[in-house]
Amino acid sequence: MKKVSVIIPCRNEVQSIKQCIDAILASDYPSLEIIVVDGMSEDGTRNVLNDLIKVYPNLRLVDNPEKLTPFAFNYGVRNADGYFIQRIDARNLIAKDYIFKLIKILEENPEIGCVGGDLQHTYSTPEGKFISWAMESKFGVGAGNYRTMKKNTLVDTVAVPMYRRSIFDEVGLFDERLTRNQDDDFNFRVRKKGHKILYVCDAKVKYFVRGTYKKLFNQMKQYGYFKIFVNKKHRTVTTLRQLVPLFFLGFSILGILASYLWPHFFTFYLFIMALYFLIGFFSGSAFTKNPFEILSVQYACLVMHFGYGIGYLKGIFDFLIFNKSPSNYMKQQTT
Repeated sequence: MKKVSVIIPCRNEVQSIKQCIDAILASDYPSLEIIVVDGMSEDGTRNVLNDLIKVYPNLRLVDNPEKLTPFAFNYGVRNADGYFIQRIDARNLIAKDYIFKLIKILEENPEIGCVGGDLQHTYSTPEGKFISWAMESKFGVGAGNYRTMKKNTLVDTVAVPMYRRSIFDEVGLFDERLTRNQDDDFNFRVRKKGHKILYVCDAKVKYFVRGTYKKLFNQMKQYGYFKIFVNKKHRTVTTLRQLVPLFFLGFSILGILASYLWPHFFTFYLFIMALYFLIGFFSGSAFTKNPFEILSVQYACLVMHFGYGIGYLKGIFDFLIFNKSPSNYMKQQTT
């Protein structure tokens, strides 16, 4: 059978890396090599990996001295010799048939250049539960996002993707300037070459969400920030839904000033804000009927929207107005 090279970017994931690898090794697809690209972990992750390498000959460890995700992907691709390339993050647990189902799609559909499965959002903290629900709601992440799909659908990007190795010969590697959104950028380039990207609903993979609202805010701020870099690079807005958090942020802040200058505007401002929270409340009620939990889901959505919007706005100033390179602070990998 055609070999699959599984690439796992990793840094300080001692709590999850063994579970991730165990899930891959339990796969019903036999021809696998697993390449963990580690960003010089300091928490015991490397000790766990070295112990596993002694047991599993198809497991390799590659160093990532730059410690950032896009470098990890590229080190992995350069060291891979599989016909298919499967990216799996250290916090992912794939189902036993995940790899087999994605390969079947690629083998039967030559026009498909990338496939990815359904994220089952998993949490380990009380806040994480509400974050996971927010990430599964259209109110939280927008219509058209792969996180909210319920059937096989052509999309602009997917999570936990698989590619034919030949795609990298055609498109190139991941852009190492992008701490975040390097997969969005890569998949945009894949689509520009005429390939399609398919979300596969019945290929299941667990994803451990951020455990606190603060970590969620930082994650979304980076997504928004680097999205502008991708837009500038390709000279286009790659998806329309990315604009919504920016408009909401601007309306929330500027609406207060406008209400002060034009008192009649205040009624309209209150109406729009009330509508936002009402829609958010009904969105949260799809997951729970507990009023406190519904408000907590709504708060998680608010954190996501403001975080993304603030990052997006900073990206506009840094990349479009001042023509800067990504700031060192924003390039730091969040956990």
